[in-house]
Amino acid sequence: MDIIDFIDPDTICLDLKAANKQDVFEELVDMLDSTGKLTNRTLFLDALWQREYIGNTGFDEGIAIPHAKSETAIAPCIAIGISQQGIDYGSETGECSDVFIMLASPDNNDDHHIEVLAQVSTKLVEDGFVTKLKKAKSKEEILSLFSNDSSDEPIFTPHSPTITKPSISHHKIQLRRVKQHLLYGTSHMIPFVVAGGVLLSLSVMLSGSSGLPQSGFLADVAKMGQGGLSLFTLVLGAYIAYSIADKPGLAPGMIGSWVTMEHYQTGFLGAIVVGFVAGFTVQTLKRIKLPESMASLSAIFIYPLVGTFITCGIVMWGIGKPISYAMEQMNLLLASMAGSGKIVLGSVLGAMTAFDMGGPINKIATLFAQTQINTQPWLMGGVGIAICTPPLGMALATWLSPRKFNQEEREAGKAAGIMGMIGISEGAIPFAASDPARVLPAVVAGGIVGNVTGFLFNVVNHAPWGGWIVLPVVDGMFGYIVGTLIGAMTTATIVISLKKDITQEIESTNTIESDTATMEEGTAEIVAVTSCPSGVAHTFLAARSLEKAASSMGIKIKVETQGANGIINRITDKDIQNARFAILANDVAIKNAERFNSIPTINVETKDAIHDPERLISKHGEQEARYVAQ
Repeated sequence: MDIIDFIDPDTICLDLKAANKQDVFEELVDMLDSTGKLTNRTLFLDALWQREYIGNTGFDEGIAIPHAKSETAIAPCIAIGISQQGIDYGSETGECSDVFIMLASPDNNDDHHIEVLAQVSTKLVEDGFVTKLKKAKSKEEILSLFSNDSSDEPIFTPHSPTITKPSISHHKIQLRRVKQHLLYGTSHMIPFVVAGGVLLSLSVMLSGSSGLPQSGFLADVAKMGQGGLSLFTLVLGAYIAYSIADKPGLAPGMIGSWVTMEHYQTGFLGAIVVGFVAGFTVQTLKRIKLPESMASLSAIFIYPLVGTFITCGIVMWGIGKPISYAMEQMNLLLASMAGSGKIVLGSVLGAMTAFDMGGPINKIATLFAQTQINTQPWLMGGVGIAICTPPLGMALATWLSPRKFNQEEREAGKAAGIMGMIGISEGAIPFAASDPARVLPAVVAGGIVGNVTGFLFNVVNHAPWGGWIVLPVVDGMFGYIVGTLIGAMTTATIVISLKKDITQEIESTNTIESDTATMEEGTAEIVAVTSCPSGVAHTFLAARSLEKAASSMGIKIKVETQGANGIINRITDKDIQNARFAILANDVAIKNAERFNSIPTINVETKDAIHDPERLISKHGEQEARYVAQ
């Protein structure tokens, strides 16, 4: 394959007029569009910026290689532009860029995109090539420079036996990023759920009543717990936005989540939606080129202010009223079903109560039963069971099959057990937020079974509450206990059958000390960062695996951990400058990832570092990192 097959003389410009990065993109895209290479220039521009969010495509010697795969590209093609004055491209080197090579490829499974990138990279590392390119006086001269001869061999191609690059679809990559953002928010939310839930649980248990204590010391403890359970949704939305858009996303995410909770009672599911809305809103705002005089204000003033306004506007003037209407209609539907069969109504109420664990759907079902406590207390008899089955079921699952859960989840299971006993469904939220595909079906099934069992046993609950704390005011206590146990067992059985074993685990961070913590700055050949959702087990296990593998291979490595105790063994600019490449083994978005834009970087999950560290550290890993850097 000859690279000039993808270069049209009409897509070469020896004197770009662009004054900034946005202008460069538009000028080069216009050349591709005018020569019939694209079907939609706007969509391709969006694809370029999406790629740019992953990492800046500016490199040393003033070279920039913006590129993207998009369905708007008819065939692989290249646009080349040279700026005589140079522009600020935002590259990590800090120098201006003056040579721009833009690659557009169709969004399909062929290898042309990778092959062209490999050949462009091969050309750029040839001695004197960049200098000749900058001095070119004609389009023909540029074409001749890119033309292959018999001595030109690519460093590697997708068919090279030295590296096998797994095929990962664009959708899978996007889903992985969404999951990372979600887990990042969840990891910050968990302490609020645990602290708030346990304090609230203790206040109710020690009061000896079926409701919240209203006065004295225990009432104060209850208020502390309510504070934690009120704030966790705001923290969830805020840190999802933070994961996507960094600090400017915090205010839009938190304030937007507060609006949904305060005015529309959307629960944790609403906070997740708002977190993503806020994050992507601020991320989009960052694409707008601001005057240099305003750039310093953007992160602390412009993006938070405008992002908050847009996010809250979407909630208030877009999705707020539809949510309220949907909730009202669901309440009317439940009322119309009150006279139907107990199995049907029990299934509906049980599913709704368990589904979002304290969210709007749960509130509709529980309020429906609570408001009829004086006339139809049998409704609360089933709903009271369904309230506690999600946390009790997850607590039971962590006890029956601890290998399915990491250390933090097992600890959360203990708190969930307490919360379930006194009727706080939110105890299961940490499990549902981090693994909704497996946990939600399990808790819904358990809620249905528990609620229907309560109805069939004709259980009557005279308290507008759930859990075993209300047993003193329950008629049909045996049926209430049986329903709780069967519902919890149903949830535990299903979630255990769906989740995979965690084959390796670290029980305590105290037993792990980094062998490289005292390594002299700038002496590591490889730098790495590890981070997992809990910030405990897999974070340090991945770090230890990389360190052991490097030690056995005689390679110096410095591993930074971003865990529950903050950043340990921080990698410095000097470390990065002297390293050959970086390994980012993360299941959640890591902090300050842009530090590594100046060196080849390979992105993997912590499990890859745990199970196959030698491959990542070897030449294979270095080649893969250099491929990703392109």
